[in-house]
Amino acid sequence: MHEGAVCREIVDIVADAALANDIKKVYEIVITVGDYSCINESQLNFYFDVMKRDTCMEQAYIKVEKDVTITGRTQMYVKTFKGE
Repeated sequence: MHEGAVCREIVDIVADAALANDIKKVYEIVITVGDYSCINESQLNFYFDVMKRDTCMEQAYIKVEKDVTITGRTQMYVKTFKGE
């Protein structure tokens, strides 16, 4: 269930960055997760499908990359996103 909170954070980060960089449409969001992130990708995508409505991310998808070298408390970050 924490995927909802994680997704809200992703949407907020990307929306702020898109606005700051005058990006109107986001197509892809790449997040990187560590071994201990406990992210369920299908649940994350479910929440994203709901939260992206009526935003610049309406046509976007989330790509999840795993990185076993991530250590510490922070096990996930938004690596990049693509848009125009």
